[in-house]
Amino acid sequence: MKHMVILLVALTMMVKPLWPIMEYVNNYDYIANVLCENKDKPQLQCNGKCYLAKLLEQEQNDQDKNPFGEQRSKAEVQHVVYFESMSQIDLGRQTTIATKNSTFYYQGMIVLLLTADITHPPELT
Repeated sequence: MKHMVILLVALTMMVKPLWPIMEYVNNYDYIANVLCENKDKPQLQCNGKCYLAKLLEQEQNDQDKNPFGEQRSKAEVQHVVYFESMSQIDLGRQTTIATKNSTFYYQGMIVLLLTADITHPPELT
């Protein structure tokens, strides 16, 4: 049941922008003869497309509106920045500077030869 409701809502959201076009197709004769703004100018061959353009523009404006109105948050975020000179920071460690002659050995090195895991392509005969 939950999936059906989600599917119905998703389908409605996808079809809603096409509603003015479906209305235009269903009521073509009425729109072309009564609601068309250019029915007195037959050379334009409007046939109600002006009415359809108005409906599509109105639908686009409705989609662009903020659903919450103009009740956006006006609060500003205050950024607080704190600076302290580096000479005053104590990390609690004794730092040493490595020289060119010092050597570093990592004791936890793992050395493996992983060539057994490589698959070879089949031989051509």
